[in-house]
Amino acid sequence: MAFNKTYISLGYACVGVLVGLSAFLVWNIAYKQPWTAAMGGLAGVLALWTLVTHIMYLQDYWRTWLKGLRIFLFMGFFFSLLSITAFITFLCLAVSRKESLKDPNSLYLSCVWSFMSLKWAFLLALYSHRYRKEFADISILSDF
Repeated sequence: MAFNKTYISLGYACVGVLVGLSAFLVWNIAYKQPWTAAMGGLAGVLALWTLVTHIMYLQDYWRTWLKGLRIFLFMGFFFSLLSITAFITFLCLAVSRKESLKDPNSLYLSCVWSFMSLKWAFLLALYSHRYRKEFADISILSDF
């Protein structure tokens, strides 16, 4: 029995959900840094959407709902743009305020979590595109 790469992606998305949501809780409760918490929470939610995408792929649910993959693809692009904007904004603010890299309340950590959100948004768009392409090809072949 061959090992499916989707299971590795599934495990990676599970870890992403746990890390993102724990970052949300830590930076809200312990450090009182709402921007870092927001970007960590966004990374966790995007990882959850990626996890849902993989689960629905394994259950063969996307075959009947290709429009849903288009919605996930659009959301991946939208949150990619949002994460890039947040990254640039937080970086400019942190540099202009001359914040320390070692300070847990600095905006540099918001930059890190913005990048993590960008990564998950990109992966959401990538897997949505791949699965949509695969199922669109199969649906074309089944029409004949």
